[in-house]
This record gives sequence, C-alpha cells and structure tokens, in this order.
Amino acid sequence: MSKRHKNQQHQPAATISKELPSAVKVAQATSAVKVAQAAAAIQQPLVANAATSAKPKNWVARLKAWAWRFSAAYFWLHSVLTVATGRDLLSGIETVSGTAAISLLSFLGFTPVHVGHLSLVFWSIWLLVITEFSPIQLILGFLLYVLVFPVTVLGAWLFRKTLKASTSPETSTSVSAPRTHFPLASFSSAMLVGWFVLYSGSSSRGPNMVGFLLSVALFLALLYQALDRTSPIEEQDTAFFSTAAVRGILMTLDVFKKAAAEPPKTKLAVATTLKIHGFIIGGFRRLGILVHGPKGRERIAMIMLAEYIVFLVLVAASAILLWALAIKAAVPSEQALPLTTALQASASHFLPGIQDSATALPWWAEFGPALTSWVLFVVYIGPVGAALPVRQEAFVKRLLPAQNAFALIGKFWRLYRNFLKAVEKNLPDK
Repeated sequence: MSKRHKNQQHQPAATISKELPSAVKVAQATSAVKVAQAAAAIQQPLVANAATSAKPKNWVARLKAWAWRFSAAYFWLHSVLTVATGRDLLSGIETVSGTAAISLLSFLGFTPVHVGHLSLVFWSIWLLVITEFSPIQLILGFLLYVLVFPVTVLGAWLFRKTLKASTSPETSTSVSAPRTHFPLASFSSAMLVGWFVLYSGSSSRGPNMVGFLLSVALFLALLYQALDRTSPIEEQDTAFFSTAAVRGILMTLDVFKKAAAEPPKTKLAVATTLKIHGFIIGGFRRLGILVHGPKGRERIAMIMLAEYIVFLVLVAASAILLWALAIKAAVPSEQALPLTTALQASASHFLPGIQDSATALPWWAEFGPALTSWVLFVVYIGPVGAALPVRQEAFVKRLLPAQNAFALIGKFWRLYRNFLKAVEKNLPDK
C-alpha cells in the first residue's frame, strides 16, 4: 500500500491535532449550554472530514456484498428446509457438487489425499475471502448480518423506492473509489492451511508445486512487511490510536449534547444512562491510560519489541516452510519424501541443534536455506535491531496528539457526569 493511500485512508485521524484548540475550549466550558455550543467547533470539522472521505462502492465492494447475500440466503434456505421437512434437502446438491469438484481436481492431477475435508476447506476459505480475512468482520460483522438477513431483505423490499432514490446519480458522490489493498499474507496463510489439510501427504509433483508457490507468496508478503519495519514512523502508524481518540471525543460530545437538549426525567434514568455510557466510553479512557505517561511509553516500547520478535519468528517460519516445500516438490515422486523429513532438512539450517536429514538432496537444498538464514539473522536483524529504539521514540512523539485527545475524553466525561449529577438532585426517584 502506498504512503499516499495510507494518508488518505486516515484523514479523520489526522484532523485531531488541528482541532485540539477547539476541543480545549469545550473542556473549559462551565455549563451545558456552553458545552453544546462549543462542541460544534470540534465536532463539525471532524464529522465533515469523515463524510468527505466516504467513497462509493467499487466493483470489489459490490462483489463482496453479493457474496454476503448469497451466503446468508443459502444458510437461511438450508435451515428453513431442514426444520420444515425434518431432513437436509440440500445434501444431495452438496454431494453432487463435491463429487464434481473431486473429479475435476483428479482430472487436473490434484486428487486430494483427504477427500472428506474438501467441503470444510472450501467453506472456510470462502468465508475468509468474503470477510477479507478480518476476524472482526467474520465473527461480528458476518454473523450479525446472517442473523438479521431476513429482516434486512424485508426492509429493503418495503422501502425499495426510498433506497432507490437515495442511490440515484443525483444524490451520489463523484469521489473516485479508493484502491483496495489485497491481504496477500492472510490469503496465502489460509490457502496453505487448506493445502495442508488436503495434500500434506501427497507425493505428486503438482500439489507439492502448488504448496511451494503458496509458501513463496507468503514469504514474499511477510518479507515486504518486514522491510517496512525499517522505514521511519509516519502518521498512519499511529492511526489506530488517533482514530480511537477521535471516535471517543465525538461519542462523548454527542451524548453530552443530547443530555443538554433533553435531560433525563428521573434519577433511575440518570443512573442507567451513566452506567451504559460509562461502560462504552470507559473503553476509550482505558486505552488512553494504556499509552499515557512514562508507564505508557514503556508499554509502547515493550509492545513494539514483542511485535518485532513475533514478526521475525513468522518470517523465519515461512522461510523454513518455503524451502521444505521446495525440497518436497523437487524430489521425484518415486522417493515419496515425507514432509517432516523436508522440514527437518530445511530447519537444520535455521535452528541449531537440529540434525540434517540423511536423505540425499540437491546442492541448492543445502545452499538456499543457509543463505536465507544468514540474510534474515545477520543482514536483516542487525539494522532493524539498531533502528528499533529510534522507531520507538518516534512512535511516542507521533502519538502525542492522540494522548492529548484521550485526556480530553476524560475531561468531557467528567463534565458530562457532573452535569447529570446536578440535574439528578431535582428529579424524582422514578
């Protein structure tokens, strides 16, 4: 992903440092009326910036939307037919489709070793692809979408005229759609897991070559990300904290303005409102405490060090797997070299104490892993290790606007809580 695209993607977060003076005016307000008036000074530009950064759907987003609809519709059709008839009416179609897929793979020379897992691998990779390999989209977004899908379809049919008018050319924006970043590392990892489930015991050159190519894609994707660890810290590297601070400010100001316009009518309503809003906004405040002060700087340094170590381990593991699958794909199928033997031969050049395999291997099977290990643990780890303290210090400096904004969330929350407590004194219990 280019630096320009990353900066465009996090424009709302970048606005935070420019709007801090207006936010301070809000924090210094002494009454609910002043807060409601002064809050517009910070809330309006932030919301406007977020609105102008909204993009129309491109063809990838439309394809993803239809994939979600198909998956949700298939789930509900499968469930309704099973409950209504007492048996799985779609099992015959799934069996025929699975048999056809196995026949096609066998014709192409890719007969799965574990045929029974084909359906599980297909649906797992399908769900990962349509959710862009995002755990949040898969666990929360897609699951909730499937649960409310019938209501969504009914609402889309009832309000079809309104929805059609809202998506007309006159009301749509002319801003060009952003270019999406393909998650190559996540895609390669998922495909490799599927390959291990289906073909890990295969001795055919075709499936082993596919596994090798997938491991190459994974290694190159991780290597590219590893090189990015040596680049200077920029604004998008702290975008998670800046975006969270912006959202926390907007959320706190929004509930404050609503309470100032329509105060609660009873003490019970005040207590319930404070408990609910305190739970939600408390997450932003705890995130601010995590990065605040000297202890926060120490936590950030430890997190960056842990990330560096974990990422180096992942790159090394992908390199070991790459050369193991390269050896397995190069050895003739008559020898039927086990994957464990290939992994041992590859890992012996990366990890001391592991004995080399007794199997006769080509010269490059010795030279390639040794060269890769030397590049990773000597050439790469030295410059990155030396640059790590500088990156940690630069990250803390870049995080300063977000730290100030997290402090404002606490000020806004205390003003909001004091206002409700003042209102509560003159209210009935229920």
